[in-house]
Amino acid sequence: MQWVCYIEVQGLYAAAARSAGLAPADRPVVVLREGAVFDGCREAFTGGLVLGAPERQALRDVPRAVRVPLEQIPAGQTSRAWWDLCAQHTPYVEPVGPHQVFLALPSPGAALSTALRSEVKALVEQSAAYGFVAFAGVGASKLVARAAAQACREAWLLKRPGAAGRKGEPQVLAFVEPGQEERFLAPLPLAFLPAPPELQRRLSRLGLRSIGEAARIPEGEWLRQLGPLGHQVARWSRGLDGEPVKPAYPPRTLERRVQFQPEARERDHLEQVLARSALLLAHRLDAKGEGCQQVALALELAGGPPVRAVRTLAKLQHEVYPLQQALMGLLGEALAGLSGDGGDGFAISAMTVELGLIGPLPWQQMDLWDDQARRERQERIQRALSLLHERFPVRTARLGFDRGHSFREQMLGFADPYRWVVGAP
Repeated sequence: MQWVCYIEVQGLYAAAARSAGLAPADRPVVVLREGAVFDGCREAFTGGLVLGAPERQALRDVPRAVRVPLEQIPAGQTSRAWWDLCAQHTPYVEPVGPHQVFLALPSPGAALSTALRSEVKALVEQSAAYGFVAFAGVGASKLVARAAAQACREAWLLKRPGAAGRKGEPQVLAFVEPGQEERFLAPLPLAFLPAPPELQRRLSRLGLRSIGEAARIPEGEWLRQLGPLGHQVARWSRGLDGEPVKPAYPPRTLERRVQFQPEARERDHLEQVLARSALLLAHRLDAKGEGCQQVALALELAGGPPVRAVRTLAKLQHEVYPLQQALMGLLGEALAGLSGDGGDGFAISAMTVELGLIGPLPWQQMDLWDDQARRERQERIQRALSLLHERFPVRTARLGFDRGHSFREQMLGFADPYRWVVGAP
């Protein structure tokens, strides 16, 4: 099982501004974005700095503060150092911004163990060194983890340590146990949902204020009000979010390079090599329970510059057939760019297949009905398809229906394009 951790460092941009010499160490630092407060140092927040406040209010709250525009701060080096620290705990690191990151933490069992709690606590303390405080949330999904961290940040802003009249240390780390997601999200405002601004405005016009109020509305009513987005809002309000953590740092790839001696001059030969590469790489992904969301193909020409084509998939894939179809499409694009007649007359000396954006597959409900038999049938179909691709071109042998329509059906389809569905048996 994998737990999702969301960490946000407050003060990272202020620390980066001081490291770059944009602000002295003996004066408070306020970071502005488009004329509003975006970040600041501990001294500025203790003095009463408010996130999102206009610049004139920041001058009134912290008179001695040094104002630095966000676009002038080189935060790349500081953020990469922090991401390297996170990568020491887990290989699944998805940066959202220089000061925000998602982590997938593998842990045995369906409960939060003491070892995992201690590891997350140590990681939060180490992350705070890149700013002045780090907020973290741990849950079974990205939605819950981010909401837990944001709740800690809101509580910290209301109860700032070191300020006059404030006692106690506010919480900076929150764990949400499995099954408690809907109860935890119920009192939180709708702004904690990962909805775009336009959807947030539509939700506010409906008179809703908390996530619990949205959870009490039936899904059918959401579909009537928001269309396809209603299904997503209904799931979010109940704490359901199946989006996995997509590791983007450090970049991980799987690749297979094939050298041709002599050069390959036939497309059928290239398609057979691509089919074999897709099979081998899919087995490597499946062995680790991972998938990829980016496929790249590079062709090295015998007497010219290399040709590269990249495609981003709609979701994580680990099966042979989707990867194979994506590679075949990239091959057609690459060969079409070599010449105007579809790529005839080419000479390929080497070909490299690269899979990127590798991450853990989302959780799936175990199939209790005939799972073993269906898996065996799928494996037999894949083996048969691989054998056919070794003898025939890939575009000739493929899965699915490929029966042509009669002349009468084609004429009816031309007269009424909604009468027939292309590819239906």
